Amino acid sequence: MSKPVNNPLDLLNLAGQRQLETKIISEEFKGIAMAEIAAETPPPATLGNLAKLPGTWVGTGFNIIELPNMNQAMPGPPPPDKFRVMTNATSETLIFSPISGDIINRGNAQGDIAYLGLHYLQQVSDVNLPKDNNGIHLETGLFLNLVGSTDPGETPTIARLGSIPHGDSILAQGQSFTLQGGPTFDTIDTTPFQIINGKRENDTSANYLAILNNAVPPPNIPAAAIKNPNIILENAISGQKILETVVILLDANPMDGVSNVPPFVQVGGITNIPFINVNANAVTLSAIFWIETVQNPDNSTFLQLQYSQTVILDFPVFGPPPDNQLVNLKWPHVSVATLRLQP
Repeated sequence: MSKPVNNPLDLLNLAGQRQLETKIISEEFKGIAMAEIAAETPPPATLGNLAKLPGTWVGTGFNIIELPNMNQAMPGPPPPDKFRVMTNATSETLIFSPISGDIINRGNAQGDIAYLGLHYLQQVSDVNLPKDNNGIHLETGLFLNLVGSTDPGETPTIARLGSIPHGDSILAQGQSFTLQGGPTFDTIDTTPFQIINGKRENDTSANYLAILNNAVPPPNIPAAAIKNPNIILENAISGQKILETVVILLDANPMDGVSNVPPFVQVGGITNIPFINVNANAVTLSAIFWIETVQNPDNSTFLQLQYSQTVILDFPVFGPPPDNQLVNLKWPHVSVATLRLQP
């Protein structure tokens, strides 16, 4: 009798790719020494810095997003009621499931490459809404431990491919590394801004800033988190003894003052449905994941996952008179969370 499957994602399987690859090469090189045949196949793949992620992670966090409210109804700077700030104290479940078997990409300019990946399923809920009717974000996708290549010349990276029901698909990519001890968190600026001559310039409009300055945080969320959500992450690890941290940096369409890499680096991308493109275009994603090994007072350890993610949304607004031309005001949508791997 087969073992019951509690998580259907555990059935994910690409193991046949390697078998087919070996079969094709064996048939093509009949009579050739096995050592030569083996040299034609990609080397065994590993999860690398993703190896600690498989399993179910549960925890809490904070979300802040600016919402447009028919701000193009008439020319001129919109009154405050043409924008809304939404804040959420969140609970989250994030499931990572290994994909059995190597993922093999066939080479043309160079030899084949092979790597391993994880499927993820994320559900974020608002803790202040009724249970079982409080979901505010759902996302599914893949984390891939990409190997380096010679053509194109690329170093090993982590890639994240995600799909969101609002109508957005992302490909974010970046470096990963391990450091001793715990993480440090940079300040995240939630002020709206424009990109002028390639540089971020925060908006100074009283109407826009009043919306942010007057935003009320949810219960048990400090007011300072409105301007810097990473405070939530700092508070979560206060007093903890973190032995080691795996850091994963991910970016799509880098932007000055937001991303982990300079804006001229071409990496990742975001594709949206037409409604999103016109009304609240998601143009940039930047995220950092910290996988932390935390030591308890009795010297036992547990795994903790923290992340800080910023998505930049372009809201077309009317510029100054007399032209009143539409310009893109960029609002940071920031999500942070601290999760623990469940036994």
